[in-house]
Amino acid sequence: MEEDNNENFLEDAEYSSKSDFSKAEVVKLQVQRCNEIRSKEMKEGYFNYDRFGNKIYIPDSRKEWVSSVIALTNLLNPEIIKNKNKILKKGFIKEEEKKLIETFGIKIEGSEKFIPILDESFPTTRIKNSNYSASKRKNMMVKGLYNGNFHRYWDAKVLLYDKVYAKLNRLIHENNYFKQEVAY
Repeated sequence: MEEDNNENFLEDAEYSSKSDFSKAEVVKLQVQRCNEIRSKEMKEGYFNYDRFGNKIYIPDSRKEWVSSVIALTNLLNPEIIKNKNKILKKGFIKEEEKKLIETFGIKIEGSEKFIPILDESFPTTRIKNSNYSASKRKNMMVKGLYNGNFHRYWDAKVLLYDKVYAKLNRLIHENNYFKQEVAY
């Protein structure tokens, strides 16, 4: 029922042929942005320090890639709904991301699995020496304990969004967004 309402709404939301605004042009610009981002090395984000000792974050290009594909997906939402393309339905992406969290997520006592943020501190028990007596155990917070999970999650998410991007490109092709104009 909700999809029917979306389809009716979308039919009324067509761009005017008299407008200077061209959805095909906007899609083209976003596709170019996606291509530019994905053609670069997918680097992990990390923290560094500037010359004054201030902590700075170097952006994660994997997150930028995923965000650019999400932006293109949102832009093409009417076409996705119209074509009912299963791989692009939000349910598919949500299910795949849920699987990623189940695979790479961590669980803290009394919580559901989740993906930690980079350099997040977690409680852990360290043993001071080979003697395992309770008096030799030390509870402490360890920064970045699950950074490996964080990075494996984002590496897998890049691959997922590569598939989504490929499907979006097929959808764009099927809708003839980039028909060649006849030049005289």
